[in-house]
Amino acid sequence: MKGKIVNIEGFKAVGITYFGDNTNGEIPRLWEVFNKSFMNIKHKSNPMLFYGICDGEIDSECRFHYTACAKVDSFESVPENMETKIVQGGKYIVYTYGGAIQDLGGFYENIFTHCLPASGYEMDDRPQLELYDGRFMVNGEFDIYIPIK
Repeated sequence: MKGKIVNIEGFKAVGITYFGDNTNGEIPRLWEVFNKSFMNIKHKSNPMLFYGICDGEIDSECRFHYTACAKVDSFESVPENMETKIVQGGKYIVYTYGGAIQDLGGFYENIFTHCLPASGYEMDDRPQLELYDGRFMVNGEFDIYIPIK
């Protein structure tokens, strides 16, 4: 599996954050909650473009921050139950996933144990991104952006 190298511009996002290890499928439930309230987000850059942002360090209990969000042009009028994120631009290696959500962990493991080391790139400490666009609604595909130096 070979990734595609891209440079992205930085962007603003508004969404709902989960902190944990996703042992019980909390992230899919987070998306369900987000999907019920994303219409309340003002100033969306694209009404059918969503991100999963994984940022911060993974702690000693394998917990991490994951935000289901929409890219926005402005932080004006952020809904009460949501928070803001700023993603810095930079270089990413992109992998497309099209399997069952329950198999996503194995796909990530393959990226970090085989694909990324074989690419010759080193991971940067910017957020990892999942980009959900129209393909996801049609065939379940989405892109995983791994920040690289």
